[in-house]
Amino acid sequence: MTECCKFCGGEDLRPDLIEIGALPGGRLYLHRDQTHPGRVILVADRHVKKVTDLSLPEYKALMESVYHTAQAITDQFSPDKINYLIFGDTSTHLHVHIVPKYQNGKDWGKVFLTDEPEPLFLEEDAYQSICADLRRRLGLN
Repeated sequence: MTECCKFCGGEDLRPDLIEIGALPGGRLYLHRDQTHPGRVILVADRHVKKVTDLSLPEYKALMESVYHTAQAITDQFSPDKINYLIFGDTSTHLHVHIVPKYQNGKDWGKVFLTDEPEPLFLEEDAYQSICADLRRRLGLN
């Protein structure tokens, strides 16, 4: 574990994320930038850099949680597609971006930006409502 790792360190290292809860193989966060409504990040339980650093059971648990998260997002937000992204060269801790995409929305047919130049931030109660609904759909309540 690295002290400066955004995901292993304290909550103050993640001001852009709101914790939703623990799932098999990882921890789910809502991204504060909701340019793509429903955007979340699933972070591997262990501090590893690559998918192949996980054991096969750890990988299966993480990917099953990606699936269940995508289903919950689909039920809640009705996206036209969902993009999944794992950066291998720029990340120090394995995590999966799960980003709903909408045909009439930003970046349709293109790769989304992880650091949007004009992020869409919501009121705090809207974030809490999204998180509560995802917790309910994922059985985390």
